[in-house]
Amino acid sequence: MNWKFWKKSGPATLPKPKELSSDLGKYLVVNLEYDPDWVWQLKVVMNLPKDGVSDFRIFDPAMAAMQGVTVKDYSFLDEHKNLVLFDGWYNKESREMQVNDYYQAMKTDQAV
Repeated sequence: MNWKFWKKSGPATLPKPKELSSDLGKYLVVNLEYDPDWVWQLKVVMNLPKDGVSDFRIFDPAMAAMQGVTVKDYSFLDEHKNLVLFDGWYNKESREMQVNDYYQAMKTDQAV
């Protein structure tokens, strides 16, 4: 038998899109004052954590569907920056985060 448990079988896969954590959703609703009904429909993709800190990108799955795009993971949005509404980092242990708001700029550009 040639079992090699210590060898990795390939590169680590990034997590698939999921619901916003309560901390992220609460931040968007309370601090950035977005409509909670809209916020809780958004999805988040995260990068693999480094020292307990994960980078994240938040997108609207309805907007992605209208463009015919299925978001697979964090790196997929490198090619589709127009879908990223918010990004930043999140420390799950300390519950600290930094959020960059691109949605506000998108709304301003569309109004002009």
